[in-house]
Amino acid sequence: MRGLLSVGMMIISMGALTVSMGGAAKLVLDVFNDGMVNSMNGVWAKLIPLSMAFVFGWGVALVSIRGFGNLVYPIIIKIYAWLCLGAVCILYIKIIQKLYLQKYDPLHFWAYLFMLLGGLTVLIALHLLIEGHDLRPFAIPPLIISVVQLFVIVFRYVFTEVEKPLYLFGDIAIFFVMIFISALMLMHIGILASLRARIDGIFDGNGNGFE
Repeated sequence: MRGLLSVGMMIISMGALTVSMGGAAKLVLDVFNDGMVNSMNGVWAKLIPLSMAFVFGWGVALVSIRGFGNLVYPIIIKIYAWLCLGAVCILYIKIIQKLYLQKYDPLHFWAYLFMLLGGLTVLIALHLLIEGHDLRPFAIPPLIISVVQLFVIVFRYVFTEVEKPLYLFGDIAIFFVMIFISALMLMHIGILASLRARIDGIFDGNGNGFE
């Protein structure tokens, strides 16, 4: 019965996480392809169900992995985490392109920033599901892209004609946000330790999960 419950919860969680992450990808594509006016129409009605689906899937995954000791789901979650990182890196590269062209307004800029932060938040949430999971390898690709962005910034504002010099602050803001978060992930200084300890305490307090 315990094994059946674990597998059943894994399937339910995978469905919820897949739907939420797929919906988020669709929303991101709408922002880039349809423009902000169309994609922001009733955006709260899109974000709320996506957030609900992810939180539900994350919670069920936590119970399946920590409470029922599912040994397969952590492997799947690692795959999800790498896919999430890949999506964040692609999004970051696309944002660098938009920043270089300077064809965006303040609303678009904040949308770009929050999309990056949202993707990184999902990555960290997936990381917390797995005991002893190391987040440091996930910091390398964003750091490499950040170095590329630095070269792009220098080329854009030094070697080309700049019509909108104030847009430099947008480039700098994105750069420092990504460098800061990636550096924290790489240094592994235990910022998430207290949160992980709370999660561990819920399921390990009695030493036996839901047995």
